[in-house]
Amino acid sequence: MYKVLDVSIQEDLGQFSRLLWQRKISHRIYEVENRQILTVPQQNQVEIAGLLYHQWLRGDIAPNADDSSDFASYFSPKDFLGKLFQAFSRAPFTLSLIVLCIVLAFLAPLNAMTELTREMLYPDFSFGTRIINLDTVRANFSAFQFFKMISPMLLHGGIIHLAFNMLWLWEFGRRIEAVQSSWSLLILIVSIALVSNTVQFLYGGSIYFGGMSGVVYGLFSYIWMWQLFDPQKQLSLPGALIFFLLLSLIVISVINLDFIADEAHIGGLLTGVVYGAFTATISRLARIKNTNNRKK
Repeated sequence: MYKVLDVSIQEDLGQFSRLLWQRKISHRIYEVENRQILTVPQQNQVEIAGLLYHQWLRGDIAPNADDSSDFASYFSPKDFLGKLFQAFSRAPFTLSLIVLCIVLAFLAPLNAMTELTREMLYPDFSFGTRIINLDTVRANFSAFQFFKMISPMLLHGGIIHLAFNMLWLWEFGRRIEAVQSSWSLLILIVSIALVSNTVQFLYGGSIYFGGMSGVVYGLFSYIWMWQLFDPQKQLSLPGALIFFLLLSLIVISVINLDFIADEAHIGGLLTGVVYGAFTATISRLARIKNTNNRKK
């Protein structure tokens, strides 16, 4: 999202927001530290929305009181497909992963245990015993078991579980994919899933778990570390959002509900911290070195 306005929280943007919707300009308004931030999804809309704002302030234009447009007329099938194509062009891997999770929510629901669900659960490296023998694991390890170490992130149990994780995956995944690359995001997600799922298996004591939330917390902490160690790369999050997610993790861990994979959350968060701090530091040192070489 691209920022258009940063105004006082006292300013009423309700009518201006209505004007933007009537002009078919999608936007979002949220509050950060007693300020209102208005953003739009496309860079070419920034100048248009800014011009409309100044015209609206001067009283030159106003929303049409007789406008009868509704949700269906605004989100026409043609516009929806166009925006979907634009979203895919900007974040192809993130959107493809979301679609895959939605499909698997019906074909392999975590709360129904179909045959496909069982095939995608984390591998039982104890092989029916309570002891994990590393020699036995190495002797029986295969590419399919490697896939099963990652695949639990694709499983979800219920619409709320799925919707919550997909919204955060889109929010964080598209940011990383836009600034870095699809391959960078793929490697990052696989790394976080491997660690968070393995931590959940080792400390949770069961293979019956799934969900993208461990990866989501890893993506969040990854962006957070880039924001701290290499802010010039434009990967950042609002301070209020960082506080909310950290507080949510603490509350979830304290409550310790049986159906929530706390170990996966913590494993994902720590993986994102380490991965993000390391890669951001390397990026910053490389840029400093290149700058010094140009000065010589």
